[in-house]
Amino acid sequence: MPIMSRINCGFEKKEGFGIFTFGSDLTKKSEKDLNLILMRAIHGIDRTVLNMRDVVKIDVACMKLLIKAYRTSLRLKKPLIVTGLSKEYQRELFHNKSMLKMTMTQKSGMSDII
Repeated sequence: MPIMSRINCGFEKKEGFGIFTFGSDLTKKSEKDLNLILMRAIHGIDRTVLNMRDVVKIDVACMKLLIKAYRTSLRLKKPLIVTGLSKEYQRELFHNKSMLKMTMTQKSGMSDII
């Protein structure tokens, strides 16, 4: 079910974790909504999956939010799991020193932030 109007994002609750599925690009116009989603993910759910399979573009502002959310999730001992991120954005995150703990599951083509 969609949870925000300016960003196409669905939420599904499973046993012990929540899955946020993004169906649109993450750009300046969706920055505030992404921030709310990430706060909800980090502070309201013990284990969070961010499914980015349908995201084609992530602008600088939203990338900074993802990095900030990751740092916060580690501090709170609630690491985010990011799946379906394109290789372009995986490289961008891998080159960021804050994301050195990111690992990639080559077989499934998914990247997990752990």
